[in-house]
Order: sequence, then structure tokens, then C-alpha cells
Amino acid sequence: MTKPAPKVSSGSGPYTLFDVEERVMRDAEEMVRKLDEIGQGVRGLAEAYGRGYREQQRLVRLSDRMQEELQAANRHLTDQAHELRALNAALEAEIEERERLARELERLATIDELTGLFGRRHFMALADRELARQRRTGMPMVALMLDLDRFKRVNDRHGHAVGDLVLRELGAVLSGALRELDIAGRLGGEEFAVLLPDTTLTQGLEVAERLRAAMAARRVQLADGGAVGCTVSIGAAAQRADEGIEGMLNRADRALYAAKRAGRDRVAADQDDVAAPGADEPETNDDAPDSP
Repeated sequence: MTKPAPKVSSGSGPYTLFDVEERVMRDAEEMVRKLDEIGQGVRGLAEAYGRGYREQQRLVRLSDRMQEELQAANRHLTDQAHELRALNAALEAEIEERERLARELERLATIDELTGLFGRRHFMALADRELARQRRTGMPMVALMLDLDRFKRVNDRHGHAVGDLVLRELGAVLSGALRELDIAGRLGGEEFAVLLPDTTLTQGLEVAERLRAAMAARRVQLADGGAVGCTVSIGAAAQRADEGIEGMLNRADRALYAAKRAGRDRVAADQDDVAAPGADEPETNDDAPDSP
């Protein structure tokens, strides 16, 4: 048989050892429960801290990746900027080269490279323009045709290189003797033309004579120490109201061959102009070319 639990007396009344044990057990259980709650709280804090740490690490990694991507994008943009600058420089160089080529083509189309005078096409264009201006103003104008005498003999005896030097000499004579408003061009081979605006036939013949004398005094030095000269024959024709540049140049060319037939190295005027009334009465012209 089970013995009854001994009773213990206290101020609150008697109680048994079982009561004490039960109370101790309850207190222990309560303590365990509280410890569990504390443990759960600690675990929760640890988990929260862990989550926060992992999130922080994730954000750090994200930030690092974003910085790397931004740096890579910046490098890419910098490379693109360099490429654009290089492309712009290349385009500018290409534009400059095209403009230079255009100027060179224009120069080749307008300037005779050997003599520095206008080429035939540009000379005729300028001459037509000047003729229209002269017709509006009513001022006189003279055309000169020039041809080197026995130029083929110079080429045959001394070679085309010396012949080119002779052509350059005549170009230099014309460039140095004429006014800025005068128009001089090489029409082809050894044939040259000059247009003298605001000039009478008498004044034009004076200019032609100065050109002839200047060319006669020129000499081209040869490699062997010698020198060669070449004279020029010149024909002159005055402007007419009823003809164009071609007609005036044709009459000057006719006078040129009259000078050739007369012995070369001389100046001749179109006979129709010489026979015209008042042809030998020059108008005042302070702008006539000076002597070369």
C-alpha cells in the first residue's frame, strides 16, 4: 500500500511534499518556457540579422556590379567618343581633300598649267562676258592674236622641253605687261590671244608693239651654255557692234597672218579696221597698259 505524503505545516496552512514538487515543476516548466521564448527570440534576431546581412551583401554585390557596368558603359562611351572624333577628323580631311581637288580641277579647267594664262575655254567665257559689258558701256575694245615665229624649228632643233620654256617666256611677257582688266589666254600650241577692254585700235597696236619687242628681247638659256630666242607676230582687230568674240578674233587672226607674210616679228591690224573712218583717232585712255 502507498503511504500518504507527509504533511508540512506553514503559515498559509498545511501542504504536502507533492505540492512543493508540483510547484517546483511548474516553476521549472515556466522557466523552460521562458527560456524557449528567449531562445526563439534570439533565433529570430539571429535569423533577422542573417537576412539583413545577406541582403546587405546582396546590395553590396549589386552595387559593385552596377559600378562595374557603369564603368564599362563609360569606357564604351569614351571609346565611341574617340571613334566619333576620329571619324569627324577623317571626314574633315576628306572634305578638305575634295575641296582641294575641286579647286585643282577648276584651276586646271581655267588655267593653262604651262604658261599660267587662261585656257581657251575660260578665256572665251571671260571674253564673252567682257564683250557684253563693253556693249553696255559703249567703250572700245581690241583683240590681239599672237603666234610664235618658227616655233616648230625651236622644237625640232632643241627639243620640246626648250619649246615649253619659250612658251613660258611669252606667258611671262603677257602676265607682266598687261593690266588687271586685260584678258590673256593660250588658245592652243603656240597661239595666244589678248583682249584689251576700254582700248582703241591705235592704243591696242601700241600695246602689241611693246609685247612684240619684249618677247624679241627674251632668251632661254640652254644646258650647253647657249641661248635661244623666239619672236612673235601679232594681229589686232577692233570691236564691232555687229559681231561676237569669234568674229573679232578671226579678224585679228587674219591680221596675224598678214604680219607673218610681211616677214614675221611684227604687228599688223585688220585692214578693214585701218580703213574705217576715224580708226586712227584714239580716244583718251589713261588705263592703257604700261610698257613691259
